[in-house]
Amino acid sequence: LQCTLFSTCQYVISATSAERIAFLQNSSNAWDGEIKQVTKHANLEQLPNGKIIPPSGWVCEAEGCNMNENLWLNLTDGAIRCGRSQFVAEGQMCKGNNHMKQYYDTTGYPLVVKLGTISSEGTADVFSYDEDDAVIDPNLEKHLAHFGIDPKSLKKTEKSTLELELDMNQKWEWAKCQEDGASLESIFGPGYTGLINIGSSCYMNSVLQTLLIVPSFVTRFVDGAGPILARVPPLDVHHDFNAQVAKLFSAMASGDYSVENSTLNGIKPSQFKRVVAGAHPEFSSSKQQDAEEYVRFLLDKVSSNTPVEVHDPTLSIKFKVESRFEDIASAMVRYTDREETVLAVPIPKVAPRLSLSLTLVKRSGLPSPITKEKKGARTTIRFKTFPDFLILQAQRFTMSRDYTVKKLDIDLQVPDEIDLSGLRGIGKKENETLLPDDAAASAVPALPEYDRSIAEQLEAMGFTRNASIKAAIETGKSGGVEAAAEWVMLRLDDPSLNDPPAPPASGGRTAPAGPARMEGFTAHQARYALSRNPDANAFHWDHFFDSQVPPECGAAIPGENTTPLESATAREYSDGSGKYRLVAFISHMGSSPHSGHYVAHVKKDDRWILFNDEKVAISQNPPRQLAYLYLFQRAQ
Repeated sequence: LQCTLFSTCQYVISATSAERIAFLQNSSNAWDGEIKQVTKHANLEQLPNGKIIPPSGWVCEAEGCNMNENLWLNLTDGAIRCGRSQFVAEGQMCKGNNHMKQYYDTTGYPLVVKLGTISSEGTADVFSYDEDDAVIDPNLEKHLAHFGIDPKSLKKTEKSTLELELDMNQKWEWAKCQEDGASLESIFGPGYTGLINIGSSCYMNSVLQTLLIVPSFVTRFVDGAGPILARVPPLDVHHDFNAQVAKLFSAMASGDYSVENSTLNGIKPSQFKRVVAGAHPEFSSSKQQDAEEYVRFLLDKVSSNTPVEVHDPTLSIKFKVESRFEDIASAMVRYTDREETVLAVPIPKVAPRLSLSLTLVKRSGLPSPITKEKKGARTTIRFKTFPDFLILQAQRFTMSRDYTVKKLDIDLQVPDEIDLSGLRGIGKKENETLLPDDAAASAVPALPEYDRSIAEQLEAMGFTRNASIKAAIETGKSGGVEAAAEWVMLRLDDPSLNDPPAPPASGGRTAPAGPARMEGFTAHQARYALSRNPDANAFHWDHFFDSQVPPECGAAIPGENTTPLESATAREYSDGSGKYRLVAFISHMGSSPHSGHYVAHVKKDDRWILFNDEKVAISQNPPRQLAYLYLFQRAQ
């Protein structure tokens, strides 16, 4: 038994963990947050200089260097030069003098391969300098053979870029977060638990640390963790959304994984990420993501997974805006409202102060539905409700003229308190005349809900307004700007691309069965039945009994904090004063929201705390002027 136990333990210790396997499978290059693309230099012209590269014993050919590690082979002429230095372990960097980059600057020869990563399987790290990215070379074997290298005879001797990312994902980033070199004091205890980076997951970690100070989330997932977990069968906890959120939030709040001098500090949110992201093509991967897109995605998931009998915690963050449409020719108006999660704020290039103004959107050339004159229309946006917590996005990322993402590194003057009371909508005024329903419909056709910030960014890229709106509608909120831009690019030859988007067809189609359509059952019973048999029409409801349904969280288990709603469709948005104080912000370092690094600063006990993945410290100089997302709480 002892022998078997010993060998079993040795096997477990030496085995590749499921987490590492999943990371390697889901990540093509988590170091820079991008999926590797096939290089445009696949048919690279190689110089016939007769140079033969030996299978080992390489040295940097730069004068006076003689480095024998971190070496790269230029596939144009066979030159061997060292790469840049980078972290390989705590406090340790691999050697490198960046001679290959200097060689590219001199010669313009773009494609290089890291010699120590060439394996008998034909894989290797390939980098293209003019594409400024790690790439795939489909003709790598042919390009190596030009210099007498047979990949099948080589053995991998150095870590690939992906492996370096897995081992030391954020070592270089932490140095940048020292707040001008200040020595930061670590802090431990309840609410000060770090989240370990599991592969470019800093965007997720920063959002989670920020949400943990929102009382409605604490009530739902920390105070209510026991009842949530009690209703879920043990084998189902691994894939139950609410159970995973409750597990993570309660562990973060407990302080059990934030103990001074402990080697077990920090939580790996691997299971949380797998369950929450599901099959989402972006958030389930190990690529870097936009924190603003993720907070929208996460709040929508929390809302859709909240039982109707339980108060939706996202309603303390989400809010409604009032849109006033005015037909200029007739001076008639129409008021509509919609739900928003994040308030996007453009960054002024002059007098860079974080300020809000009424959003005025003019539409020229629009014919009046009343007078038929083409005098256009204007739309004004105001707050209909002020949430308990307001998320503001400083729009630091814009599209340059060559359609590349450009970051505005502008210091913003962000006050501790802001007053938005003057931006509240007051609805129809006494002297205003409403557009007739049919006229309003003809003037502004009812469109499906879409992310207006995505449409605006596409317009900034040069696409027409109609095409931008269509793309935002088709790709949905969670698709992001990249998916929407790709949708447009694939349809540039479509002559109807720039036609006005058509409103959704009405009638003629039966709505799918859902919890709100199954009369005679509670919403929880209907939801449970649908999970067992999605085909509601084929299900024999007369054979379905209450005793078959496990208790709903907050309904049958005493102790869970619940707020009954009047109906399944009720949306009780928080509302109150428009005066707010800054309580958290998320900062981004890098040139693109899909690369670089995110950290969060959160105000707790009148101190600013820096959350940099698993590292938690008292902040000395919180860089609020450089933040990307701001969280404001209603001032008491």
